[in-house]
Amino acid sequence: MQKGQKGLTLSELMISVLIGLLILLIISSIFLLNQKVFRKSNTKAELIQNARISLDLMSREIRQTNEIITILPADNSNPEALIHELLFEDGHTSSIIQYIRYYLDENDLKRQIIVYYFETDPTTYVYWDDFDVFGGPEENILEEKLIGENFSNINFYGQENINIELILEKNDEQIQMKSIINPRNS
Repeated sequence: MQKGQKGLTLSELMISVLIGLLILLIISSIFLLNQKVFRKSNTKAELIQNARISLDLMSREIRQTNEIITILPADNSNPEALIHELLFEDGHTSSIIQYIRYYLDENDLKRQIIVYYFETDPTTYVYWDDFDVFGGPEENILEEKLIGENFSNINFYGQENINIELILEKNDEQIQMKSIINPRNS
């Protein structure tokens, strides 16, 4: 620059623009990384919350059951023998005989309330293993609810204590949870 002139030379201007772009690139990279970490932790928190709520509900109902209907393997040593649904008598109601079933429907954990009856008297509910002169009872699903989403697997096993293993997945995130429940009434 000549003496007495004010302003920037082309090289000074280019260096200033380059430094500005570098700072902008660093700031945007930090922002994008922050967004990615936030989404990842948000997804993980959603999966953990979903698993916890589902386990809470199942645990409460299994503790109160009078009878587990599903025959479960003693342990999880043979993955082929693991059971992916559970049927048990509802221990919360004493006025009617009804059963609860937890199962996976694709990636959704569902809960059904089931009753059994004989065709000769459909208004009287009976135990699942009762017989009349025509054979065993008919099954009727009174209610079906979605309990949780993003489940990729659920396993039930155990004899005295019921073990529940959950695997949930979403957006390349996966969590596994396990709970051991001691049915009080069975």
